[in-house]
Amino acid sequence: MAVDVSKLKAQQIRLASKVVLKDAFDPLRVRYVGGGDLTFMNIWKTPTQGLGAFVVLDLLTGKVVDSAVVEDEVTFPYIPTFLAYRELPLLVKAYRSLKVKPEVSLIDGQGIAHPRKLGIASHFGVYLNVPAIGVAKSRLVGEYEEPEPYGFKPLYLNGEHIGWVIRKGRGKGLLFVSPGHMVSVKTSLDLVRRLLHRKMTLPTRLAHNLLQEERRKRLRERG
Repeated sequence: MAVDVSKLKAQQIRLASKVVLKDAFDPLRVRYVGGGDLTFMNIWKTPTQGLGAFVVLDLLTGKVVDSAVVEDEVTFPYIPTFLAYRELPLLVKAYRSLKVKPEVSLIDGQGIAHPRKLGIASHFGVYLNVPAIGVAKSRLVGEYEEPEPYGFKPLYLNGEHIGWVIRKGRGKGLLFVSPGHMVSVKTSLDLVRRLLHRKMTLPTRLAHNLLQEERRKRLRERG
């Protein structure tokens, strides 16, 4: 599949201009938080079958109130910084399959912590016009100081505060959190820390776990 990267870059820059970094909801009254993730039946192959999942967590009870898993063919290749073009269609399809829509969605990937300020969480939020936050396990861009266990530090890009780096605990890895759309930089941190402080499993992790279970099940069924 031939990809015109320059055209996609221009599109990302145009869409990034639509990103809103103000809360479109009351952060203190949020109840339903979603998590979206994606995996592939064969990660080394393109085209391949992809699985997208969304899980909705009730912050009042700590319980999952809705979830959806969808499958479809993925034809766009993996190209660094263009992840949304490969994964967004399935994430959108999974989100639209939910009966209980989240007030804000955490997406496994970057928000504005991206070379063109349009990681997959920002792309998702702008495309659907919904609040979204990027929660990634690795850094794509930016500079930061190492946070202490259970602590956090700001993430900067060319002097601009674009997100946060959170250390989940002693000896544990880092989370790179950045607003995607309709969420402020401050709230992107506060909401993720609220989940961690209450020792809730992040909905992105719940979606990941659901995907792995579904993937194993479908591989067994297909022999």
